[in-house]
Amino acid sequence: MSRVFEIYGQDQTKSYVDSDLPLVIGADDGAHILLPSGPDIAAFLGESRGHLFLQPADGAGSDNPTYHNDTQLEASVWLKSGDVSRIGDLIINWHIAGERLEARLFYGQQRVLVPPAAHHASHGTDRVSKKEIPRVAAASSRAMPRRLRYLITSLFLVLLVCALFVLLAKPLEVTFDPIPEKISVSGFPPTFPLGERYLGLPGTYNVRAEKKGYKVLEQEVQIAGSGTSTYRFSLEKMPGLVDFLSDPPGVSVFLGSSLLGITPLKDVEIPAGSQKIRFVHERYLPLEKVVQVKGLGAAQSVQATLSPAWAEVRITTDPGGALLLVDRLVEGHTPLALEIEAGPHHLELLKKDFLPIEKEIVVEAGKDISLPVLRLTPAPAMIHLVSSPAGALVAVDNVYKGQAPLTLSLVPNIPHDVTVSLSGHLSQSLKVSYGPEEKDELTVSLEPEYGVVFVSTTPPQAELFIDGKKHGSGTDRLKLTTRSHTIEIRAKGYETVTRSVTPQAGFSQRLEIVLAPEEPAAHDKKTRGAPALIKTAAGQQMVFIKPSPFTMGASSREPGRRANERERAVTLTRSFYLSEKEVTNEEFRRFRPQHSSGNAGKRSLEIDSHPVVNISWDDAARYLNWLSKKDGLAPFYLEKNGKMVQGDSRGTGYRLPTEAEWSYAARKAGRTERARYPWQGVYPPPKVVGNFADESGRYMLPVVIEGYNDSYPATAPAGSFDPNPVGLYDLGGNAAEWCHDYYAAYTGLKKEEVVDPMGPEKGTHHLVRGASWRDAGITELRLSYRRYSREPASDIGFRIARYAE
Repeated sequence: MSRVFEIYGQDQTKSYVDSDLPLVIGADDGAHILLPSGPDIAAFLGESRGHLFLQPADGAGSDNPTYHNDTQLEASVWLKSGDVSRIGDLIINWHIAGERLEARLFYGQQRVLVPPAAHHASHGTDRVSKKEIPRVAAASSRAMPRRLRYLITSLFLVLLVCALFVLLAKPLEVTFDPIPEKISVSGFPPTFPLGERYLGLPGTYNVRAEKKGYKVLEQEVQIAGSGTSTYRFSLEKMPGLVDFLSDPPGVSVFLGSSLLGITPLKDVEIPAGSQKIRFVHERYLPLEKVVQVKGLGAAQSVQATLSPAWAEVRITTDPGGALLLVDRLVEGHTPLALEIEAGPHHLELLKKDFLPIEKEIVVEAGKDISLPVLRLTPAPAMIHLVSSPAGALVAVDNVYKGQAPLTLSLVPNIPHDVTVSLSGHLSQSLKVSYGPEEKDELTVSLEPEYGVVFVSTTPPQAELFIDGKKHGSGTDRLKLTTRSHTIEIRAKGYETVTRSVTPQAGFSQRLEIVLAPEEPAAHDKKTRGAPALIKTAAGQQMVFIKPSPFTMGASSREPGRRANERERAVTLTRSFYLSEKEVTNEEFRRFRPQHSSGNAGKRSLEIDSHPVVNISWDDAARYLNWLSKKDGLAPFYLEKNGKMVQGDSRGTGYRLPTEAEWSYAARKAGRTERARYPWQGVYPPPKVVGNFADESGRYMLPVVIEGYNDSYPATAPAGSFDPNPVGLYDLGGNAAEWCHDYYAAYTGLKKEEVVDPMGPEKGTHHLVRGASWRDAGITELRLSYRRYSREPASDIGFRIARYAE
């Protein structure tokens, strides 16, 4: 509820409310209580915690002092009802009733005392004689003096008030840790100390405690209407004054996340107690220290020595003077000693006429490094060599470098032996020497080299074909280049015979070939009229292949040949079907929905139309059994102890192709001579012919075919490129393929002839044939390349095979 202030005076009647406080008493026209004369501002009427008080104005007490209850006012006093204030000629009577304060103003008015009229006798018949009033002697017991009566009355009232205070007052107990040097409890009405307690009427009071080295405590407390009001306070230590020094200077100092400044720092106020201080410098290891701050305003100093976050690295080269770049920033020329920050760094050394050196180092803070002398290699000469005819094999200092045309990188300033050779031609050797970074072009023409082969045939009317071209009579003296040639003898009514021969210079060879009369085998009779194409229950199209004798493997002189590719004469007697494409993810997931082909780098191998990969040989066999059952065929494989094994070798159920079938279909079927690559010509492929390791996969593959881009970094949709002559896709490239056979090395010199081979009866690995999307080298891209595995891989899939009958 708002308090009302009413002012009544001789020439002023005013009313104010709480929002007008403080009220000004003075001679200024703007004063709330106007003085007739005197200072502009003599005093203020204010309020604190619900109580009114009177406060003299500064400098107003010398000439016109303010008196309150007959005492000169020098400091604020609480205002009570009945108080009287005097300022100059103005007298103010204060009266407080509830929320209303009334101030009555009197301006120097003197009351005139009028004595009563003289005493006369009454007029009338009875007259009283005028007599003088007698003086009466003082009695032995005089009346009590007036001042004494006033003192007794005042003392009684004081005692009465004290009694009431004692009856109504309640105890207040305030304790401190530590004990203050000075304690005061203020408020209205005032409290009285009673031992370690205070007595006061219920209400709000202010406690103030002071102690040297601690912050002044001011706290509001409440004296309750019943019981003892107990309070416990802890004095807060004043912060300490801390100096921070560091080696090196210029270190950022943090308290928690707050930056205190950069060293050196002086008289920094830090709260008393255990404080975690962090020191940070960009070239030094951060340091954390726990500092016990004394507080109480005491001064102390903290020294921080930071360890370097770098080490000295000494770098020398032979020869010197190489430009050094550290993390691609130029640092100078060797020899150098550098302060390098801790962590991994990339060094580059550059010098004209020398190959750059790149080196990775890891620097540990505070551990100096002296690198071994880095020897610069002179920059090579670049020689482009072309052979005529093309495709010659090139060796430098007896190390095979590839097929011409090619670019050779030669160590400068020393002689090199360059040998150029081509099957059927005389080799040439050159001695060359070039300076650093020199470039040149060399053209080497090779002369043909011949050998003599005598061929005689029975029957004599047989026709002779050399490398697929008709030559003439089956009996002849042949002058052939000293390379591998395919000799084929044909005669009507006789079985065709194919032989491979490599003439040798200075020596003649003789071939005597007897053709066997042609008698159709029982299985050929059965397969006469077999459809050229059939479909599986899953919709895969399969191509009919009628085999003939052929040579499997590669000549020992073939570039890229491996030791396990020894040539073997093979006769396949049973016609078979081979799926024109590799089994896809979509087709395999009809059998096993949960299968995942995974990823290669950031490329998914899971696309429906792409070949299924990351599949084991056993799971491929399980799929083929599942497909056989769908087509009503007897499964070709059996499962024993969790492993798939061959069942009836004569069965016509779906199976994996044998290595011989795969090789025949890839290299011989539909051709007059064996193919070396999945394309015609020499390595590398002259155009985009399949999905190999190409430029699009350079970011994820260690080796790619330079300049070749088939646009598929990993697998491609099955059948994306041209088929081979019998309509089979991806026999070279995309996914390599599981074969039926266990792996065997076949590394001996014996060239035995085998019929319908199905590989060893047991083994630990199965054969894998065909290049994949990961392959780029001349070895892997040849169709005779033999690989083996016993684990799934991201580039191994499979295709379907079965016998025709």
